[in-house]
Order: sequence, then structure tokens, then C-alpha cells
Amino acid sequence: MKTIALIASILAIAAMVAAETKEEKIGRIKSVHEECQADPATKVDENVMEKFFKGEPVDEVQFAKHSACMNKKTGLQKADGDVDKDDLKKTLGNHEKVDEIVEECGQRKGDAEETALAVLKCLRKYLPKPAPGHEHHGH
Repeated sequence: MKTIALIASILAIAAMVAAETKEEKIGRIKSVHEECQADPATKVDENVMEKFFKGEPVDEVQFAKHSACMNKKTGLQKADGDVDKDDLKKTLGNHEKVDEIVEECGQRKGDAEETALAVLKCLRKYLPKPAPGHEHHGH
């Protein structure tokens, strides 16, 4: 099962927020992921996040639906699809280019799904790519 790899990839984006422990954040993201996976309209292959961050091709339409589902449930996107820039800033934590990233990646690009995909594509430029063939197993 690729859930651990998926959560590790999500955590690359969702840096630890001070008020929440790493374990709490993993639990919350996993719970939200499972909610979005339970809905056929937003379900994706378990390894889609890992593939996306490696730059491999994915079904972007379905990935965008799943990402918008996750972003809304975690607060990264508001109900109307706008990016919550304060939440994005908290999510990025102490990244050296946090203000630049929030300004560049926090813009609305069409509907909620298009915006979710655009945000992740933008963030992908700033995150270290997973090593090829490197699986994350419960670090």
C-alpha cells in the first residue's frame, strides 16, 4: 500500500504547524485523504501524489478534484475555491522563500479544481523532488 508514500509527499507540502504535532498532522491529513478517497468523484490512485511530485504524468483532471477536496477540508482553500494565503503561509512554515511562494502560488486560477492543481504545480517547483525509486516507509 502506498498510503505512507502519499502521506510523506503531502507532508513535504504541509510542513509542521507549531500548534500541531507531526503525529497529529499525519493523522489529520490521512483522515482527510480517506474522506476524499471514499468519494468516487475525488478518488485517485494511491501513488498519484508521489508520481506528481516526481514529475511523472498523472490524470490531472482527477488529481485536481482530489487536491481541491483535500485543500478545502484542510483549510488551504476556502469553500469558494480561493487560496487561504494565511493557511498556505502556515503550511509552508519556515521555508526561506515563504512570502515569495505564497505570493506566486496563492493565486486563484479558474475554478477550485484548476486552482488546486495550479497551487500544487507551483509548490512543486520549490520542493525537493523525491529520489527516484525511493519509497518512504514510516519515518
